[in-house]
Amino acid sequence: MATFNTIHIFGFGDTQIIKQDLNKSVKSADLTTLAAFVDSIKAQKPEDVTEADYHVIHIFNEGSVRYLGAGNATPNTNHSFAVEWTNVDAALLDALVADIEAHLPVETPAE
Repeated sequence: MATFNTIHIFGFGDTQIIKQDLNKSVKSADLTTLAAFVDSIKAQKPEDVTEADYHVIHIFNEGSVRYLGAGNATPNTNHSFAVEWTNVDAALLDALVADIEAHLPVETPAE
């Protein structure tokens, strides 16, 4: 499985990866594997959660994936849920991490 600490997929269009010595963001629109990963998480939405676009999806390595839906301020409506790590599709996650890493800005050495 891919190595990272946390990934944040923001509804405003950025995806951030955090590793021990790395904290970078890329544009979500550039990630060809993102939609499949998000769809796999949304497919696990509990019945008592009302579907909504995400405000943010937090991926905590070897912990869980937390889908925080937009509109949680709506009274008596829950748009958020968590997916346990054992239910995360490892192949889709590995592909997403590789996709993020492929789109990271190239660091140029200081002269």
